[in-house]
Amino acid sequence: MLRLPSSAYKKKVIFLSAIILILALIYFLTFVFEANTQRGPVFAWLDASLLNQILRIEIYGSKGTTIISRRSNTWYYLLKLDDHYREVPIKQIRVEEFLSSLSRRLMQSEHGTSPEARQRLLLTEEHASRIIIWGNTAFPLLDLLVGTSDALGRDVYTRFTDSNEIFSSQDLITLYLDADPHFWYDLRLFPSDSSFMEAGSNFNMGVRAMTPVGTGIDQIQQAEILHPDSGERFAFFKMGTGWIISGEGGVLPDDSRINAWLRSVLDLEGLDFAFTVPDTIEGSISLWMGDGTTRTIEVGPVYVNNSRHAIVSGTSLTFLLPEWTLQRIFREREFFHLDRN
Repeated sequence: MLRLPSSAYKKKVIFLSAIILILALIYFLTFVFEANTQRGPVFAWLDASLLNQILRIEIYGSKGTTIISRRSNTWYYLLKLDDHYREVPIKQIRVEEFLSSLSRRLMQSEHGTSPEARQRLLLTEEHASRIIIWGNTAFPLLDLLVGTSDALGRDVYTRFTDSNEIFSSQDLITLYLDADPHFWYDLRLFPSDSSFMEAGSNFNMGVRAMTPVGTGIDQIQQAEILHPDSGERFAFFKMGTGWIISGEGGVLPDDSRINAWLRSVLDLEGLDFAFTVPDTIEGSISLWMGDGTTRTIEVGPVYVNNSRHAIVSGTSLTFLLPEWTLQRIFREREFFHLDRN
């Protein structure tokens, strides 16, 4: 008697057929997009010899326009506010990585010059993403149109605006074209001089500095907390290699907990930049350093979602601190006791 295939067997056949169909479709798309491909030259989009001449970077991508400006050897993000732009700190290493991607020599594949190909690969000026890099001349150092990726998502199609020649090469730049502003922002409240150089900088670029190289928790001599919720004010004082807490008698401080808290304050990052200075100050943290300087964070009243605006010493910027960050740095006195049971 002839036995009919089971339902489980039929499901396996359907599943395997679907996989074969998908693979065939990928192969077909690859063939369509790559049929006219010819291996071309090896070159970089941006000549590495021009890197130190760059003064301004403009990126027109899927998330809008990004403008980065170089002043006094430091990169800044130009944030548009109403009818003007405001310089805000930017991750210097992020700019270096972007420029390194542009100046890396890659094997390029040629795809002709036809208007149909430019339309299909989104390389018209109306539809392409665009990177324009300026120096101190009237003409840009680079004006590059960036289109779609290939069928496998490994390569990206590009062309220079003054040429109809279409190329494709390893996609090293879509990450930056699709990034939102927070990808670029440096939202640290106390950035260090060493943060950029330790990352392996190859360019002669500076970095916003409020915490000098070598300044860490070992340089802090005194710290004070004014709690924004309870209004309690207390301080730590360095005593040898340990700490004492103001107003305490017979209670031992937890030195490791205090040191960890100090590190979290020095490494603090905001959620975003804010451009409204709080009317009143409800809480603060002050750090007195061994070089005689002071680092201060002052926070205003509760804002949206229990966040607060923060003013930081040494800069005119105002930062937005979320609730979870505020809870982490504004601790009650008992948190720093050695035995809290």
